[in-house]
Amino acid sequence: MVKDKKIVLARTKVYGSKLLLIDEKATLKILKNILQGPETIVFIAHNWSKELHDLFDREIYLQDNK
Repeated sequence: MVKDKKIVLARTKVYGSKLLLIDEKATLKILKNILQGPETIVFIAHNWSKELHDLFDREIYLQDNK
């Protein structure tokens, strides 16, 4: 599974994607690496830790399917 994610991330770099959608299964090491790039990252998570909070500029919460 991790290998598949690395392949997807590599493809986004090759094709020059400006937006990356990342789910909570990405490791902190991978997140820290991709956050160094110029892309906009949308990180989707059910569990939000202090460590994740410190990595990102902005948080958007969705509740009750709204």
